[in-house]
Amino acid sequence: MSPDKALRLSLAKSADELLDLPLVVLSCTYDFLTAEELSEHLSDEALLILLDGAQRVPGALMLDLNATSALVEQNTMGRVSPLQPEARATTTTDAALVGPLIDDVFLRIAMMLEGDRSAAWMTGYTFGVRLENVRLLTLALETPEFHVFRLHIEFGNTRQGEMLIALPDRSHLPAPEQEGEAAGGGATVGDAVMAAPASIEAVLHRVTMPFAKVRGLAAGDMIEIPRETLEQTRLETPGEDGRKTCLGKVRLGQMNGFRAVRLTMAGLAEARAAAEAAQEGGGGGLSLDFDAPEAEALPDLPAFDDLPDPEEASPDLGELPDLSDLPELAQEDDESGAGDFPAMGELPDLPDLPDLSDLPELSAEDGGDEDGGFPSMSLADLPDLED
Repeated sequence: MSPDKALRLSLAKSADELLDLPLVVLSCTYDFLTAEELSEHLSDEALLILLDGAQRVPGALMLDLNATSALVEQNTMGRVSPLQPEARATTTTDAALVGPLIDDVFLRIAMMLEGDRSAAWMTGYTFGVRLENVRLLTLALETPEFHVFRLHIEFGNTRQGEMLIALPDRSHLPAPEQEGEAAGGGATVGDAVMAAPASIEAVLHRVTMPFAKVRGLAAGDMIEIPRETLEQTRLETPGEDGRKTCLGKVRLGQMNGFRAVRLTMAGLAEARAAAEAAQEGGGGGLSLDFDAPEAEALPDLPAFDDLPDPEEASPDLGELPDLSDLPELAQEDDESGAGDFPAMGELPDLPDLPDLSDLPELSAEDGGDEDGGFPSMSLADLPDLED
């Protein structure tokens, strides 16, 4: 794949997947320019970005106001406005919004140009810092010659803008392995780390089935795998204790005829959380142990020996009144045997009855005791009530 084709495809795919923005490169021209010639193509009104490069050799990227505004609008509003942007100075916020797209583009370029000779000068770049004017940018660029791409781009079928990418020619620089030897220190620690082997497996799906069914599997048998597992593929690596450690969830796809995976934002967050958990747990897989919060200290309780004497602590109720005049109560059963009412002692004296001398005379008509009647008697036989 040619470098300009890799650049066009990377820009289109990165804009589509990161920003959901249809991006088409209408034209792409390549030039090999000196630093003086490059400065003539740069403008103070555009967004100027210094790229961090391999071997600490920086590159440059420029976006005119139309391209910058289109990317910012897509980032913030989800669409590119059909109106022409007003003239304004670019800001650091513009650069921060464009930064993830730049990193993704150069990552795709490196994958597409793997094994190609042009990868030696076109790969290894990331977003660095925004510079305010062309003078500062030219001072930061160190190499005398550059590979320069000038692109005319259409954003969202709405607006067109210009992009310039200047990558330093590193053919005169020592190879990375020779750079360490020239410094007298041999290979650097970074070189040793990058050369260390790493085993990572992409696990699409796991299926559990009885052993009898496993024994019955034959060539041509189908095992159902849900389609959504393509978005939940697990990256796993063996831990120190031999158990698998999940580095994060990725999306499975293809690129240039090879299987490839892409980290999503949720996958990046999960990978970071898994790495922190593994580090806290000693590196042996994921650790689910959490430090319990310190319990608040309870106040000191008084000892039992220090409790006050109940007699001393009881309140002074004063002297009780004399209750000897109250009648004695006795619990006796009434006629029903329920014993609900207590019997009193002697009843108090009753008042004198009224005079009954005016009552009519009583007589018994039958006059016989055998019939149960009252015997006839005169008033003289009645007792005197006054006696």
